[in-house]
Amino acid sequence: MENLLAIRLSGDLYAIRVSQITGLTESRKTIALPSTIPELLGVTGIRGGLVPVYSLTALLGYNLDRSPSRWLALCGSEETVGLAFRDFEGYLKIPSTQVYAAIQDNVIREHVKDVARAAGVVRAVVNISSILDTIKKRCGDSRVSKER
Repeated sequence: MENLLAIRLSGDLYAIRVSQITGLTESRKTIALPSTIPELLGVTGIRGGLVPVYSLTALLGYNLDRSPSRWLALCGSEETVGLAFRDFEGYLKIPSTQVYAAIQDNVIREHVKDVARAAGVVRAVVNISSILDTIKKRCGDSRVSKER
């Protein structure tokens, strides 16, 4: 069985594997920081620490919207990262046979390796590992450009 969170980003249907996140919380006040990374919305306090918050929508290639998001998917094993999004539609438990390899036909799908069919609806499954790799790369590139 696959355990998924059903979400909507810019009107499109997506899912996140529960096994790839460490938690889901309602978004808290995010303090903006100056950054060369456009997807970085700022930081928020969670469990006594500061957590960087990134726009999941922007990381998937949609236009950056800085208006407050309602939800944060918490992820990362070494350092916690919050991925902000607005629309959480529920929890899905579906047979693994209903998850298929995605066809890569455009840039927006860079972080989508699978699609899931649930209740007659197909959702792109966000690959959180790929998203975290992109964040690490952009943070590293940002540090390098500052040092020059």
